[in-house]
Amino acid sequence: MKLESTLTDRAGMLYTAPLMDVILILIIFFLFGSNLVLKSGVEVSLPTSASSLPSAEDAHIITLIPNETGEFYFNDERVNQESLKGRLGEALKRSTQVVILADEAVAYGFVMGISRLVLDAGFEVSFATKMEVE
Repeated sequence: MKLESTLTDRAGMLYTAPLMDVILILIIFFLFGSNLVLKSGVEVSLPTSASSLPSAEDAHIITLIPNETGEFYFNDERVNQESLKGRLGEALKRSTQVVILADEAVAYGFVMGISRLVLDAGFEVSFATKMEVE
């Protein structure tokens, strides 16, 4: 005995629920797979290194740029050395990690002076570099 379906044939119709599931999974994949490194709004030419930066969750960012005034950025706010001392105390409550993005043109002594201030305040310091091209 041959069984026949009573449902209408939908050969040309595309089911939207599975399609939406696949699109949503792709969006989530690309969002979480993208580079989630916080980048400052100031362009910095980083020095090269063969080592990589350790993971730093919720780290504070200090961006040192070459300028005459001695100002730099702490978490995207323009500061100087005196105001940095005051901000470090309250910033220690959020995270103990600091990443220093120093331009190649910034004097080494200035970078080490900022590092000393940060280390004396009780933070862990990491220096951001770009990977060497082989």
